[in-house]
Amino acid sequence: MRLCASVAILLLLPGVSAAQTQEQERVQGPTFANVAALRQIDLRPASESASDPDRPAKRVTDTKFWLTAAALNVAMIADTKSTFDVINRCEFCYEKNPYAAPFVARGPAVTYAAGEAFDIGVMVVAARMKGSENRFYRRTWWIVPIALTTGHVMAYRHNLGVAR
Repeated sequence: MRLCASVAILLLLPGVSAAQTQEQERVQGPTFANVAALRQIDLRPASESASDPDRPAKRVTDTKFWLTAAALNVAMIADTKSTFDVINRCEFCYEKNPYAAPFVARGPAVTYAAGEAFDIGVMVVAARMKGSENRFYRRTWWIVPIALTTGHVMAYRHNLGVAR
């Protein structure tokens, strides 16, 4: 789980410099050069703006994307439910995952909400990777969601055997 979290953080790092620049502009206020530069930016990917300016953007949320998202969501729900089932029937059992333990200690509603928020974040990053101009990102968008799904399934299977 720590490896998955580390990979997710590494994938989000390129956006940090853009966020820092936006924060500096917010504090300092927009300058004439910034406003002029923003008016010249074409928000469409380079391949689309060069070929056909009226063509709509390519959709990245196809059937594979939604099936991957659904598998991640179902696995997270099964893992979370089995975790609370084990905690309810075993007085010595506890959540061993240091990232999930604070949420589990606060109850099912907080745990499910945190799990959904994390999964949505992962799928947003996956969608951005899938629609990227970078070939490597376009081809590997599915690795992190599938790795997390596998981790949830393994945790679910482990929970089924605990305290029986």
